[in-house]
Amino acid sequence: MEDNNYLKFPSVIREKMEKGEFVFPENTCFEYEPFTAYRGIERCEDDNSVVSRKDFRSHAERRLRRRTINRNDPHYFGVSLFLNKESVENALSFPRPNKKIAMGNVYAVAGPAEINDATGHVCWWLYDGVEIEGFTICER
Repeated sequence: MEDNNYLKFPSVIREKMEKGEFVFPENTCFEYEPFTAYRGIERCEDDNSVVSRKDFRSHAERRLRRRTINRNDPHYFGVSLFLNKESVENALSFPRPNKKIAMGNVYAVAGPAEINDATGHVCWWLYDGVEIEGFTICER
């Protein structure tokens, strides 16, 4: 990654990068073809509003501070998605009335991604100010 590319990231990542406290995992892809992925999002049961960047905030952006979350892990600063719908359902114990599944394409112009084919998990580090396009709520 070019030295000034860190400026593309939200301040929660940028500040860590400036201090040398944030390093992307070795297998992070900065250039890749778009691919379909699924994400669990929080929604009221009758809320089918458009999927937005708000649905794609990292734990760091949401300021989650649970004991089980390692705030030094680079994944804390990324967005968790899955390569198949069943993996999301299993990870989030679906069905749940306050959760829905969004489906769409992960794409490099929005940020780098770590794709783990073995587990079907994706970590996507979104650039600051990007809008999430093309994600829709899956039908049950």
